Amino acid sequence: MAESLIQYEGGEVLASLEDRTITGLLIPFNEIGRTNAGRFMVEAGAIELPADPAVIGLNLDHERSQPVGRATRVWAEAVGIMATFAIANTPAGDAALADALSPSGTRRRLSGEFHAVIKAAKAIGGNLWGAALVGQGAFPSAMVLAADTPDEPTATSSSRYVTEYTDEAGDTWRRVEETTTTITETSTADAEDDPDAEDDPEGETTVTATATVPATQIAGAPVAVEVQARQTDARDVFAALNTLRTDRQNPEALAVLAALNDVTTTTLSGGVEPAHWLGQINQGIAYQRMFLPLGTVGTNISIAGKKGFKIKRGTEAAPVDKIDGAWAGDKTAIKSGNGFVQTAQSTRRNWALGEDIGREFYDLPGGAEVVASFLALLVEDYHRWSDESALGDYVAVAGAAVAADTTKYPATYPKALGMLIQGMLALGKIKADGRRDLPTFAIANDAAFEELAYASGGEQNLPAFVSIAINSAIAGDAGLDNKITIVRGDVGAPITAGKGAVIVGANYGIEFDELPNGPLQIDALEIARGGIDKALHGYLQTFKARSEAFVKISL
Repeated sequence: MAESLIQYEGGEVLASLEDRTITGLLIPFNEIGRTNAGRFMVEAGAIELPADPAVIGLNLDHERSQPVGRATRVWAEAVGIMATFAIANTPAGDAALADALSPSGTRRRLSGEFHAVIKAAKAIGGNLWGAALVGQGAFPSAMVLAADTPDEPTATSSSRYVTEYTDEAGDTWRRVEETTTTITETSTADAEDDPDAEDDPEGETTVTATATVPATQIAGAPVAVEVQARQTDARDVFAALNTLRTDRQNPEALAVLAALNDVTTTTLSGGVEPAHWLGQINQGIAYQRMFLPLGTVGTNISIAGKKGFKIKRGTEAAPVDKIDGAWAGDKTAIKSGNGFVQTAQSTRRNWALGEDIGREFYDLPGGAEVVASFLALLVEDYHRWSDESALGDYVAVAGAAVAADTTKYPATYPKALGMLIQGMLALGKIKADGRRDLPTFAIANDAAFEELAYASGGEQNLPAFVSIAINSAIAGDAGLDNKITIVRGDVGAPITAGKGAVIVGANYGIEFDELPNGPLQIDALEIARGGIDKALHGYLQTFKARSEAFVKISL
């Protein structure tokens, strides 16, 4: 019994312009096919695949004189026999690839060419050796031969396929389609005698046929239940996307995409996408101490604090700024004077906060970050407390306000600038103890600070010995080159409500000491209640070394 050629149409193709490849279903499994050999199906394993896929050539419409490519891979899946073809770098190959990519292409299906033995409407053996690109339902009449099974009026098949396409941006598109197709015969092809055919008493027939399987499957899927026939071809979709890359107004491509349903984040996501966790978000600039750094800051703190003395002329009841030592000479008596001592003692302020924290924050992942952020917030509270305490010390040591002598202020100076200069001159003036001071900073209330901020850009109007460096935080160059660091703060009530007031001082006038590295952190376990106690302890030691180095000027 001689074997003959069977040409069995498979399914649609997936074409890649960049790779110059075409991939598709050659022979579906377990589906009734309309062939020139009658209606029969192919089961898995019935058709032998070649060891080298290169023996499988690809032509047009089963015309072997029109080769356009050769197989690079052939394999079997649950849905059927699949194949990938490399398209020839020839004009015919270019045309075939373009035709497969076009939504209106005429050859966008693969058809297998194989020898087979058919029995009881099933292919029970054979081997695959060729393939062709064919049109939808196109069959060469010269290839139509007699069928070995009687025609049936109708045949129904169901299929499902998944197609994937990766665009140039790296995005992968997937489309799943299910199809139920009913075929009704309207005509019957005439059979041709095969001179090489032999009678088969057992009902076996070897034939050459072209089969049409309208329902296709790609990438494997179970047979689907009956669903509404698909409206838009998957290849049309991908070809339309490719066309719109270069021609965004192409009417045919836009018409294809118009049939697609909208898939939005509202309808598809369902809230399952994970959010990007940021941790603690920016809450603005943390509190930075402005007032305490204006003095002399150190860590020389102890339980007994600081203590020192000042030596002065005269007596405590009658101090003098100098002792007259003029002498007539010539063995006359010299003068003498008295002196006395004043002691100074530091003061200390205490600060503490404690929290009883559930140990779950430490035992379980995710809680440590929150606890650490909360403790950092408490340290910030300590900084604010110590800074406000330092401001209170400046206000106290400056004493009662001295009235602004506005009659001496130039008309071009704002009142705040005049008060600043008046305070600087007051510190630089020799005082009752015969000493003078070098101003390094100023604290201005809101009204005065705004005037100074606007005036600071006009240094051409300032006296030559004044250089102002306005800083809303901390200045590291305070006291250098006559620069005055000015910060905004509450300096107490001005003489006239709502008017400006300024405190001018020297950094050595007050010394502040605290624990190294900030407040002390204490941890303790509360085993009985499953907690961890945390406490912060801070101390601020203040030593008022020279009250004469501060003055308050007010309107």
